Amino acid sequence: MHRLFSLLLPVMLASGCAMAQAPKPIEDVEPEVTQQVAAAVANMALDPAAAPAAEGASLLRACPAQAAPPLELLQRTVDGEERTYLYRTRCGKALLVSATYGKNRAIKRLTVKAE
Repeated sequence: MHRLFSLLLPVMLASGCAMAQAPKPIEDVEPEVTQQVAAAVANMALDPAAAPAAEGASLLRACPAQAAPPLELLQRTVDGEERTYLYRTRCGKALLVSATYGKNRAIKRLTVKAE
């Protein structure tokens, strides 16, 4: 039993360290979606009060006012007619932007949180 535990501990520690690493960007096969999300994030940065439904808009204060922040696509998931995208951007610090698109190809939900 002691040997089993001593073998499992390094494996568990190594897998925990691997999970703590930041996700790597993936290929963006829908650049038009990324452009729409970047524009929406830029609008949130200009006036966080104008987007009260957007979570985390206050985190974008450090972004340049006129420019859409560059986005790196980290994940794309599909659930029926909804698509969810997870991006990383840098506005003073690393932020995660999550955008959900509905069947009408419009942003249904947009959230920003610290990475």
